[in-house]
Amino acid sequence: MRFLHTENAKQKITARINRIEGQMRGIKKMIDDEKPCMDVLNQISSVQAALKGLWKEVVHGHLQNCMHDALKSGKNADKLIHELVEHLDKLK
Repeated sequence: MRFLHTENAKQKITARINRIEGQMRGIKKMIDDEKPCMDVLNQISSVQAALKGLWKEVVHGHLQNCMHDALKSGKNADKLIHELVEHLDKLK
């Protein structure tokens, strides 16, 4: 199954990823510069929140595109549902 999102959605996802990469480089620099631990931890929390937002956006696109199409056509619907349930179960 390929990654199905609109061009606009892909651009938003790419922009999120670029921001996350920048945040990660910032954390590395903070560590290299021996910034206070609490400052580093706050930045890590920010990255976690950004990753959660990215995850939600990709899941939304998956449900809206892949799952919707599979349920409409009846093709691969059971497989996609199973894969998503398995993934969600791993998040516990």
